[in-house]
Amino acid sequence: MYFDYNLIKEEVTSSWTRCLKHKKSRYINPETAINEEKNIYYMDEYIKKYFLKKVENINQRLDHNYSFFLINNKFIIEEIAAGFLESNKLKNDGIQRGFSFSEEFSGTNAVFLAGKLKKPVHILPGHHFCRPLNGWYSVATPIMKGESIYGFINLIHKDLIRNEIICLNNLLVENIEQKITDKKLYPINKNRKELSEKQYFILKKLAIGLTDKALARELHLSNSTIQYHKKKLFLLFKAHSTVEMIVKAFKYGFLTFEEVSFKKRI
Repeated sequence: MYFDYNLIKEEVTSSWTRCLKHKKSRYINPETAINEEKNIYYMDEYIKKYFLKKVENINQRLDHNYSFFLINNKFIIEEIAAGFLESNKLKNDGIQRGFSFSEEFSGTNAVFLAGKLKKPVHILPGHHFCRPLNGWYSVATPIMKGESIYGFINLIHKDLIRNEIICLNNLLVENIEQKITDKKLYPINKNRKELSEKQYFILKKLAIGLTDKALARELHLSNSTIQYHKKKLFLLFKAHSTVEMIVKAFKYGFLTFEEVSFKKRI
């Protein structure tokens, strides 16, 4: 699975236990959560600009603005990319550059758990210990530099975060990892003949969030036939979930932003 929900549940429980044991307040005091130490901003300026530009491109393609945080490996926010209204709301809540996602300051949260596990973490609003964090759905993904954590991208929204947005977020993380390690971007995989036209169509539709039932209706196929094609796709991409499969499809060039259209939801 892309998210190890059993492990995440255990870590959320452990974190809540620590917060309760130390009688942590359920409200974050922004003045204590803003790190005032010198030299807390040390991520590469090129990476910061790249992050801001890419998030702007992502939000232009979507029907809702999502808020993204670029966070260093000390759990400090270095950049925030969000729409005007979202930025003002975050600022009013005390969430700005210099804000610390350390458990000591912010209680149970996705970023701290992602650092502890060195894995992507997806948690629900009620999993956060403190306000205002417990108003968010939150996905935190470590940015790895070799075996070490370079930083994190934290994606938040007031509503459930759709699978295709998680895939875009993961692709952003992949691109940043390639930038900081001087790797070339993954080439477009020209060997799409491994997929039938129907499987390729299904892959694209899954990438924009269509359900199995909707796919079956659009292709005039049974649900079992859709499941058969998905199983073949899972085997091809060595994936255990739809999210993991779509992430790999973007990563290896089977899908590109240009050919996947993210339409507004009604």
